[in-house]
Amino acid sequence: MNPTADLATSFAFVIGRIEEEATRSGEPLSDDQRFLLNHLPNNSALPIWNGADPESPAVLIPRDAAFERLCTVARDAHNSDTRLNPASSLDWEFAVAVLKLNRHPMSCLLRWAGTKERRPRWDRWLLVVAALLVVFCFAALMLIAGNDPWTRFQWTGLSTGYIAILILLHDGSRRDG
Repeated sequence: MNPTADLATSFAFVIGRIEEEATRSGEPLSDDQRFLLNHLPNNSALPIWNGADPESPAVLIPRDAAFERLCTVARDAHNSDTRLNPASSLDWEFAVAVLKLNRHPMSCLLRWAGTKERRPRWDRWLLVVAALLVVFCFAALMLIAGNDPWTRFQWTGLSTGYIAILILLHDGSRRDG
């Protein structure tokens, strides 16, 4: 498969469905909304707000009615497609996965619209089994490496390292993207 072709196909599918849904709803996209849909910004021009700092002034963030409308129409298009034709959910899942993989701004719009990328059920369990296998192999190597009886300090170091590896692997498995 060609990644550029997949991205173009996914992008065209999502834009086409959003425009069709907007037309079907009786309120087609305006020229500004269509331009925004085709040229989504890569990042926000708004400053990052740190709510923990009491010295920083509160920043009022204006609502972006055009972006909100696109999110609403995208959500409605996804919901109507999956409700009327459950097989079309595969097209949406493909588009979401390809756009997210390429870090395209359209993936943010789809995330705000509520579309999700489906993962296999066994994916997380396979990761946990692989992590446990790695941890047990390292622990076995450390136990075999020394012939002398272990001191309490060595057992504490082994236990701390083992727990740290488990926590890091758990956090890594919970992270999206």
